[in-house]
Amino acid sequence: MNNKKAIAIAMSGLILTSNLFTSISLAVSKSSEKEEVIYINLDSSGNIEKIYAVNIFKDKNITDYGSYTEVKNMNTSDKINYSNGVVTVNNSRDKLYYEGIMHNDTDIPWDISITYKLDGKEYTADEIAGKSGKLEMHISIKENKNTKSKFFDNYALQTSLQLDTNLCKNIKSDGATVANVGGYKQLTYTIMPKTEKDINISCDVVNFEMGSISINGIKLNLGIDSNTIDTSELTDQISELQDAVSELDNGANELNNGANELNNGAKILSDGINTIQDALDTLNSKSSDLNGGSSEVYKALKTIQSALKDVSVSGDDLSKLSQASTSIKSGIDELVGGLKTVDSSIDSYYSALAKAGLKNPRDLAEKNNQAISNLKITNTQRVLYDAYVSGGVPAVTNKLSQLAQSGDAEAITLYKQVDAGNKDAVTNYITQAGTLISVETLLKANTAYIEGSNTLISGIDSALDSSSSQTNLMTGALTLQSSYKEFDIAIQNLVSSLGNLMTNMTTLKGGIDKLVENYTVLDGGINEYTGAVNQISQGYNQICDGALDLVKGTSTLYDGTKTLVDGTGEFSDKTSNMDDEVDEKIDSMLDEFTGSDFEVQSFVSDKNKNVESVQFVIKTPAIAIEKEEVEEYVEEESLTVWQKILKLFKLY
Repeated sequence: MNNKKAIAIAMSGLILTSNLFTSISLAVSKSSEKEEVIYINLDSSGNIEKIYAVNIFKDKNITDYGSYTEVKNMNTSDKINYSNGVVTVNNSRDKLYYEGIMHNDTDIPWDISITYKLDGKEYTADEIAGKSGKLEMHISIKENKNTKSKFFDNYALQTSLQLDTNLCKNIKSDGATVANVGGYKQLTYTIMPKTEKDINISCDVVNFEMGSISINGIKLNLGIDSNTIDTSELTDQISELQDAVSELDNGANELNNGANELNNGAKILSDGINTIQDALDTLNSKSSDLNGGSSEVYKALKTIQSALKDVSVSGDDLSKLSQASTSIKSGIDELVGGLKTVDSSIDSYYSALAKAGLKNPRDLAEKNNQAISNLKITNTQRVLYDAYVSGGVPAVTNKLSQLAQSGDAEAITLYKQVDAGNKDAVTNYITQAGTLISVETLLKANTAYIEGSNTLISGIDSALDSSSSQTNLMTGALTLQSSYKEFDIAIQNLVSSLGNLMTNMTTLKGGIDKLVENYTVLDGGINEYTGAVNQISQGYNQICDGALDLVKGTSTLYDGTKTLVDGTGEFSDKTSNMDDEVDEKIDSMLDEFTGSDFEVQSFVSDKNKNVESVQFVIKTPAIAIEKEEVEEYVEEESLTVWQKILKLFKLY
């Protein structure tokens, strides 16, 4: 038996087994119940040459509809009446087959094109027959947008061709099911409903010839019942996801509460720092009075010293000396009071922290660290987010596959979600990981800033601690205050005594000279002290600015955690019924995939309402080296139905 006859017999078998893929029967109408097999002959490029419809009936009195150029009874001698698109016939047998030749401009559900290249140059099928070289064949099967029928959405195509292994070597084609059929390689491609396909085949050929390309279209009915599908593993994973989402939502709420406490504490810290700044500004403003008073004392002492040279001291000079000394004493007292105000402000700051529930300033940093811990960022989240930052979604996909293969449980879970059709799983996962990592970065920055501020405030507090055994700013000021009280007493006693000691001018002059000499050192110390106070005041301005930035940062963090809580809450709501939604989606996908809700419609005419099945048999001519034909006389014979089918394809 030659190949052409084998193919024809196989197609005949398809006609007899057309009920292999069952379909839902339509309600009985005036048109008779039937099956349709649509034969479409293409040229070698995929253009339609001829369309035949073989209609199969079991009824006796048959009414059918279709637009034909010619109709022919294939298995009985019953007369077929055809007029204005209506076919009627009285069937005398159990089955009737009649053939209707359709118009060549009839649209079919698929656009098919076939191209051939040899060594990179495009040829027609006739031109390429018998040639040798590197063959590239491209078969394109797309949806025909001009048709309104639903066959593309519900019919699967099986495309097959055979290559003679004596003529074709190094055969390559992605997506093909390859079978050995004698000396041929049979390449078969299954194209699911709603799917377009580009088929590429390459091979090295010698004296190239090839049989027909066969494309069969049938309604896909896999008979899959969703109740028979075990989804327990998937539902278990979904339950784990729901639990994880709930924990994430709880953690986000805890983070939000911690951020709120941090924000309130930062505001208290800022208020305390501003209070300290105000006190330092007040203290610094008094420095000019202290410097001025000290200068006046020095001038008065110099005046007295100069006056003593003339052995003449007036009562007015003594009065100025007394007043200047009193001013210095008052300035020193105000200086000590200012330092105590700063110390009190720091104590108020610590008290405010205690009222906010913080035992010491380090609690703020510990709150931050606790918030960081509550984020519970996994290593998988860090690895996948780093992959996204460095290479985008392709890098994430690659890294996810690596982690899943290495046994990473979290990656396996995410991989299964993607494999199950959740296209947004990776995007949601990366968005969540990015949010958590960004929050962690901000919290770590806040911790560093808080610890630096605490160190500075602690240093100022230590400098103002009057109970400390070490010399510091406060002890120095107190010492200065105590010493100057004694000095002022001496000045006042001096002024009082000078009125009665004018006779002892030599002794008085020596004492004044000594006092002027010592006061030069004291005046220099006062100037250095007021300069240090000014530097502290200026430096603390930066702390105030930093405190404002901290308040802004913690406020932004709090707003961010509120948004995070809203997001995790919505995430939790969306996943709460995910198990039921997955079951519904599986049912929906199965219905769509298997075409279970598709009611078979006639390809020939929409007036045929009682069509049991429709099949498509699409073929191209063989590519063969043209041979010289010898005309032989063949005696005509009566043809059987199978011979007629073979003859229909010019194979008999």
